[in-house]
Amino acid sequence: MIEQEDIFDEVKDNLGLWCEADCAGGDLAAAAGVAITNKLHAVSVAPSGIAPLWAWLENTKVKIFGRFYVDEKIDDDFMSDFSSRVSASFRDGADGAMVFMRMRDLEQFVSEVACVRDDLFFNKTFSIGLDINEIDSSDWETVFKSLQSVRADVLTLVLSRDEGDKSDFVGRVYAMLNTNMGDWHGVLHFMLGKNVARIDQVYRLLYQMRFNQTQKMLFWVTKE
Repeated sequence: MIEQEDIFDEVKDNLGLWCEADCAGGDLAAAAGVAITNKLHAVSVAPSGIAPLWAWLENTKVKIFGRFYVDEKIDDDFMSDFSSRVSASFRDGADGAMVFMRMRDLEQFVSEVACVRDDLFFNKTFSIGLDINEIDSSDWETVFKSLQSVRADVLTLVLSRDEGDKSDFVGRVYAMLNTNMGDWHGVLHFMLGKNVARIDQVYRLLYQMRFNQTQKMLFWVTKE
């Protein structure tokens, strides 16, 4: 259960629950209970968990996001399968899709998805997810141009590896916030687990550099 003392007062209204890939059955029911009890904004879940979650959350304000990964060659076969799976997730009750990929695949992915973006994500939230460890300072302009080109609603940044005091995480976040985002006016989400120190660092930087982002930002945290 998420304990009140584990989160900051400043972000208590900006939290979402991240369900692990193997979350199913009773664990999904428990996740729905956690989201409702703690008044969380959303739940992120593997596609197989969307329909069961929707049964428990359909009459609440908690949004459901399905997770998808680009981990193979981006060609016509991939895009056909990808589009089918995303469409199925929306029929199952998902409010949006989180699509995670490697930084090196970003430009190709947005090029391929551009022609189906409006039909596939009509009235749904489209989030692109990247590992912040893969994004150098010089890459941020490319990231924001790519987001704008497909009108992504959300950029979800994942900290897949934290090297503690040796980490340049703060510098990477600073570089992002110091970059001209151009015509992209989407929302920033962060998957930092329950790493309170990193959540605090991101919040402080956002508050100082992009205050308008603090109202809509989201931190994904795990149940345990």
